[in-house]
Amino acid sequence: MTDSQTDNPWPRGRVGYVALLGRPNAGKSTLLNTVLGQHLAAVSGQPQTTRRRLLGIYCEAQAQVLFVDAPGVHRPANELGQSMQRAVERAVGEADAVLCLADPTREPGEEDGAVAARAAAARVPVLLALNKCDVAAADRMARTEAYYREPLPAAPCFRVCALDAASLKPLIAALVQALPEGPFLYPPDQVTDCYERDIGSELIREACLEHLSQEVPHAIAVTVDEWADQRVPYRVQATLHVERDSQKRIVVGRGGTMVSAIRQSAEARLAELCEGPVQLRLWVKVSPDWRDRPGRLREFRLLE
Repeated sequence: MTDSQTDNPWPRGRVGYVALLGRPNAGKSTLLNTVLGQHLAAVSGQPQTTRRRLLGIYCEAQAQVLFVDAPGVHRPANELGQSMQRAVERAVGEADAVLCLADPTREPGEEDGAVAARAAAARVPVLLALNKCDVAAADRMARTEAYYREPLPAAPCFRVCALDAASLKPLIAALVQALPEGPFLYPPDQVTDCYERDIGSELIREACLEHLSQEVPHAIAVTVDEWADQRVPYRVQATLHVERDSQKRIVVGRGGTMVSAIRQSAEARLAELCEGPVQLRLWVKVSPDWRDRPGRLREFRLLE
């Protein structure tokens, strides 16, 4: 061993992968963004915002928690949905611990049952977190906890608000203790293994979700065609893929008003990510039935 290796040993501590498991809109991506202290995962009020696994790396002096944000557990209606559920299975199957996140503002239903069953089948420690404790009624909290307690009687339970970092501290401490000991798997200052342009594509889609309603957001995929970060402002070009001409007309809007609003919102998000001004150009393209075409899903990097 050299002197430099002795002086700068690779950090060790509690290290492992934690699968974030929950129904759509339970708050998994919000929790991840809060824990990391930056906007990494796309967040919206639309269900099924998360479409693929995303790694978020949280570090302390003696711990490295590798959060895997997976899509929400739901009954798939197309090839995209099936791919999303395969991503969930892979995340849980590779995890060292599972964080089961529940939303007490909604009555437990079929999706909650599927979440609880997957968590109960995991052969690793499972922790239960009841989100939105700041707005959920006490009786709803109690009913949701009782519902999840039946298949997960031994899981420690925490009441949290995914937007409040302070409320997450006891949960993070318990997750750290649930992980095995070993060397860090990533440099302590690394936050994710995703490329900046991949995060950017999700932030552009987040802007679409913010401005569009009903079925249209679910029919949109984003591909980044150019990511020029060697100049100021950054120059980014992206394509918004929809499935039908009627959807394209909605996304473009009368006189281009809708796509212009989406572009402005996306530019603000990208500027925060890139820590500088961004010039974004958007194109809207009809890619018929892309959610049921494995070739398209592979092209859009959505096939698990």
